[in-house]
Amino acid sequence: MQLNFKGANQYLPFILLVGLGIGTTNYFIHGDYNWLQWVIQASVTSLIIGYTLLWLASNKIILKHYTRQKWKLYSLLFLLFFLVGIIATEIEALIKTLIFQGAGYVPFSSIDNYIPNSVIAIFLGFSFFLNERLFSKKNNIAVNSKGELADLNNTAKEAIITKIPVKQGENIQLIGVQDIVYFEAYDNYAHLFLSSGKKMLCDYSLIFLENRLDKDFLRIHRKYIVNTRHIQQIVPHLNGRYVIRFNQPKLDTITSSKGYLKAIRKLIKIE
Repeated sequence: MQLNFKGANQYLPFILLVGLGIGTTNYFIHGDYNWLQWVIQASVTSLIIGYTLLWLASNKIILKHYTRQKWKLYSLLFLLFFLVGIIATEIEALIKTLIFQGAGYVPFSSIDNYIPNSVIAIFLGFSFFLNERLFSKKNNIAVNSKGELADLNNTAKEAIITKIPVKQGENIQLIGVQDIVYFEAYDNYAHLFLSSGKKMLCDYSLIFLENRLDKDFLRIHRKYIVNTRHIQQIVPHLNGRYVIRFNQPKLDTITSSKGYLKAIRKLIKIE
């Protein structure tokens, strides 16, 4: 899989602006060194912590792909964020020695600063990682059938998919989209429900599917994409929502969200 840097790169100006603000604040609080020295020190620390955490968040699909179990993923993230705080502390001490001309740099002598920097890194790291909208506009990505990262900004140029690869033990089964009744979001993947009533997990995200399925598939909820060819009945519900019933008795009904009201109304020719 190809590592992604675009997501973190787009936030570089903000990262440096944070460093500028912290450095300026330190200058007014302490005042024992010049403003530029404080800004350099703070900007380097901000860059190490901020950029690294944003880079990890922008590559979340790779991390999730190799750590399918949530407890393993979050344990790995906790360790990585903690290490980012330690590394930032060490480099911060080195920078202080170089630009403030203080005592010589002694590795691992700033243990008192490990905890605050690591706590900040852990808090920010999980905040970035769990924010689904952080890279949604400029850096929308998903894992394609080859396990590679696909840029969804270019999906208009991609061919419509007609089969969905699903892992079955050591094998991969190709499911024709005509047999799929609906998709349900599952973390960064999706469950697909077949006309037989069978439920299967695929590696595609709902965002990826929404951009690559044909016009018969309709997004009706942040969690659901339905195959309109399998809809039997659409029943008005509360507050602009609709209950979708399928022509497969083995499948439960699902309910649309108010945010997708226009799509439902277009489907039933109200608009």
